[in-house]
Amino acid sequence: MDSMQMKQWLYERTLAELRGFGLEAVEAQSNANTPWGAYIRIREESLPHFYAAYWRGVEVPEPSAGLRLDPKILLVAPGARLSLQYHHRRGEHWRVLDGPVKIILGDNADTLRERVYVEGEVLRIPCGKWHRLVGLDSWGRVAEIWEHTDPANPSSEEDIVRVEDDFGR
Repeated sequence: MDSMQMKQWLYERTLAELRGFGLEAVEAQSNANTPWGAYIRIREESLPHFYAAYWRGVEVPEPSAGLRLDPKILLVAPGARLSLQYHHRRGEHWRVLDGPVKIILGDNADTLRERVYVEGEVLRIPCGKWHRLVGLDSWGRVAEIWEHTDPANPSSEEDIVRVEDDFGR
């Protein structure tokens, strides 16, 4: 199976897995806009099922003060890197489902540190923190929760500040 076929197979398998857990995808990208892999955003109302499926045994964020939490699944290809990025209106919580994956974190270019995370490990990324997800030798999958910081203006895909991007976006 070539890399594009593998991407499509893993994407479709993840969608089927989500349906099996009673989760509904509201947005999914596995195309030229996601050359690093794919993502699937899950309906916010499915959050309890998302927690039961992917966050069992881990302390999870709870919605507060009208702030939304949005669940997603990220798929990252072997050797691919998401953009080095940060956000103005959200923090993120990541749990590695399939790995290992490399995650790069820092407050700026001078403080970036990288670490390899394995299946089951959790990472909390505060709003404004620079971060990057990197695939290693095999496909990685990460269960992600967006923790919005502005109830009047929730974060979106447009809230990505790309510091560095391998794909010229």
